[in-house]
Amino acid sequence: MPSFTIAQLAEHLGTVAQGDGERRITGLNTIDAAGPEELTFAGDERHARMWPSSSAGGLVVSAGLSRPERPGADDLIVVEDADLAMISLLELFAPEDPAPVARLDPTACVADDAEIGANVWIGAHCRVGRGCVIGDGTRLQGGVDVQAGVRIGSDCVLESGASIYPGCIIGNEVVIHSNAVIGADGFGYRPAADGTRLVKVPHIGNVRIEDRVEIGAVTCIDRGKFGSTVIGTGTKIDNLCQIGHNVEIGRMCVICGQVGIAGTTRIGDGTRIGGGSGLSDHLVIGSGVSIGARSGVMNDIPDGEVWYGVPAGERSRILREHAAIRRLPELAKKLRKLLPDQAKG
Repeated sequence: MPSFTIAQLAEHLGTVAQGDGERRITGLNTIDAAGPEELTFAGDERHARMWPSSSAGGLVVSAGLSRPERPGADDLIVVEDADLAMISLLELFAPEDPAPVARLDPTACVADDAEIGANVWIGAHCRVGRGCVIGDGTRLQGGVDVQAGVRIGSDCVLESGASIYPGCIIGNEVVIHSNAVIGADGFGYRPAADGTRLVKVPHIGNVRIEDRVEIGAVTCIDRGKFGSTVIGTGTKIDNLCQIGHNVEIGRMCVICGQVGIAGTTRIGDGTRIGGGSGLSDHLVIGSGVSIGARSGVMNDIPDGEVWYGVPAGERSRILREHAAIRRLPELAKKLRKLLPDQAKG
C-alpha cells in the first residue's frame, strides 16, 4: 500500500502544504467517510463547509473557497482546482499496471493471416478473425470477439466479452469495456412493396473510433449504412449507451449513461450530454453544447448553448416556461373570480 506525507503529496501537486505536513497518508476518500490516514477533497463550498466535521488526515481544497477551520490539526493542500488535483493523486495511489507482455492463451483462436504486434495479450476464449491487425501492447481480455478485417491500434484494452464486428477501425489507447458491441447493423427497415413484411436495410459501412476514446460496458455503436460511424479523439462514452448508424461525434465529448443517439446525427467537439437523454436523427449539435439529463432533443443546437427538458430547449426559455407553469393554479383561481359564470359552466 503506498504511503506519503502530506508534504510529499503537496510537492507532487506543485505546491506547499499548510500545517504540519508530516502526517502519513495511505489512501483517499470522500470528506464524510475519510479516516485519519486518508486525504480528502473539497472543490466547492458545500464540501468545504464539511471540513470541521471530517475525520480525514488532510484536505485538498480549491483556492478561493471559504472554509471553517477545524479544531486541532488543519493540514491543507491549496490548489487551483481540487478536482484536477484529485485525478493526479488517484493516479498516484492506483495500482501500477503491469508492463505489457506477450501472451496467447491456448484457448484463443487467431486466424493465420492476422497481424499481431509486439507484447499483445490475447486472453482465454478470444477470437481474432482473418485479416485483422492488432497493434503493439494491446490487451484482449477473456472472450473478446474481433471479427474479420478489424484494425486495432497500439496500447488498447478490450475488456471481457467485447465484440468488434467486421471492418471496424480502432485507434490507439482506446478502452472498450465489457460486453460493448462495436459495428452491429444499424436499425433500418422499410415496408415491402406488397406490405406483408419489413425489408431490412443493409449496412455496409463500419465504425471508426479515434485515439484515446473510452467506451462503457454494454454500449452499442452501430456501423454506417454507407461510410463510417465516427467517434472522435478523446471522447468518453458511459455505460448502456446506443449510438446509431452514421452518427459523427466530435473530439473530447462526454456522453453519460443511457444516452441514445439516432442515426446520422452530428455532434461537435467538446459537447456534454447528460444521462438518459435521447437525440433524434439527422440533427446537427454544435460544439461546446451542454444537454441536461433526461432531455429529449428534436432540433439542431447552435454552438455553446445549454439545453434541457422534454422537448429540449434553450435553458433560459425552458426556465421561464417552468416558472409560468408553476403559476397556473394561482392564475386559474384569479380567472375563476373574474369570470364566475364561465367557471361554473
